[in-house]
This record gives sequence, structure tokens and C-alpha cells, in this order.
Amino acid sequence: MDKRTVKIEEIKDNEVFVNIFLEEIKKIQEIPKMPKCEFLHIGATSTTQVLGEEIVDMLVVVENLHEITTFDEKRLNNIGYHRIAHNGIKGVIKYARIIDYLTMSYDVVLNVVQRDTEIHKDFIKVREVFNNEDLKNDYNSFKKNNRELSFKDYSVQKVIFINEMLKRIENND
Repeated sequence: MDKRTVKIEEIKDNEVFVNIFLEEIKKIQEIPKMPKCEFLHIGATSTTQVLGEEIVDMLVVVENLHEITTFDEKRLNNIGYHRIAHNGIKGVIKYARIIDYLTMSYDVVLNVVQRDTEIHKDFIKVREVFNNEDLKNDYNSFKKNNRELSFKDYSVQKVIFINEMLKRIENND
């Protein structure tokens, strides 16, 4: 069985990804008894002129951590999402829209978090990378230098990189 690979490309035009983001919000909001959520488009496909995978990353913010149970497997399975490993990030439940079960490749990821928690604040802070040219250049360098890694190794390096970016962003505040 082939394993998931990292496919980093330049995101030149993100209109198609913005449309996917908006379509997925509609599908999720139509789930019966869905709690009130905030949806933010995050990651490389939320902007342009950056390197990244062609995956729509969505931050789904709920008011109460217990509401995350509403994102149960069955209802999300019905619209094509499956829970995936959360890479040890406490306070985040991840679901992905799988497009290839053999390689476990996906094109949309839901990062479900509780509002005003540290992890929620960190996701918001990391969005600043795309508003600062120095950070954006470092982001692109990271992507370029790590594009040949296995998915597992890339994921480990990405967590380290994001933590470094968070420290830099906090020091600039």
C-alpha cells in the first residue's frame, strides 16, 4: 500500500480553494443539530503566492468543547469526512475529506477547536505569517526545503516550524 505523500506546489490562484471552503461550510451547516460554529479558511490555500499542499484547511471554532461531540463520525461520514489522527495537538479534533483511501490522501481538513483556548489563539496567530513578508518568505523556504520528506517526517518538522513561527509572532507583538 502506498503511503500519503507531501505534494507541495505554489498556490498562485486560490479562487477554486475559496469556493471549496464556502461549499463545505454550507454542507456542514446543513448537518442536523449542528452547534453554532465559526469557520475560517487557514493555511496556504487561504492566500496566494505561497508554497503549500492543495488542501483546504478549515478552522472550525465551537463555543464549548463538548459541542465537538456533535461532529460525530456518522454525520460527518455522511458528507464524506473521516476523523484522522491529530498529530498529538491537544485540543484539536481533525476530520478530513478523503479522496484516495489507498494513500489516505485528502483535499479538505477540518480543525475543530474551542473558542478562546490557547490552541484557538495559536491558529489565529499563525495566520499572521501570510501578512508579514519575512515570515512568509521563511514559510516558503520551509515548504521548499521539506517537500521531499515522508508525510510522517514532514508532519514532525511542520509542528516544530509552526512553534518557531508562533514565538516569532509573539515577540513582534
